[in-house]
Amino acid sequence: MSTHPSPHTVTDTRELLDLAELTDIVFYETNARRSPGVEETPVSIEIALRREELVIEVRCRATVSGAGGEYLTDASAVFTLQEPIDAADEVITEFVERVGVMSVYPYLRESITQAGAKLGLDRPVLKLLRPGEVHVTVANQDSEGGLNKPTEPSTP
Repeated sequence: MSTHPSPHTVTDTRELLDLAELTDIVFYETNARRSPGVEETPVSIEIALRREELVIEVRCRATVSGAGGEYLTDASAVFTLQEPIDAADEVITEFVERVGVMSVYPYLRESITQAGAKLGLDRPVLKLLRPGEVHVTVANQDSEGGLNKPTEPSTP
């Protein structure tokens, strides 16, 4: 028997945002290395989602290279819900795009920039993400509600 009442039906992202609170930023991996002659590549971000009864975790893994270095940061924004929810995939996807990624992205930028500074290299500066620039395509989710296979955001 669940200790929570029936899930609250959430019909839009604003309603979900009202029920969610950012409670943690978790770093899973940070890595930087000197790599003379490495080809410059734009930032690539893989996005994954983990949902539990009272938790939504949006995980982003950013990689970029250039100016003699290769960088990787994998971090997530953890949101705690006030109550269990029932929401359509479209609502969750919009929350990930407009709230989740935007919450963790500044931490990715800072981590990569500081890594370049620590290596004594030209610091990579990741561009600002603006609302509406991130578009997530939903990949297969494992049967236990774990992280989705990473997906690549598209930017116009």
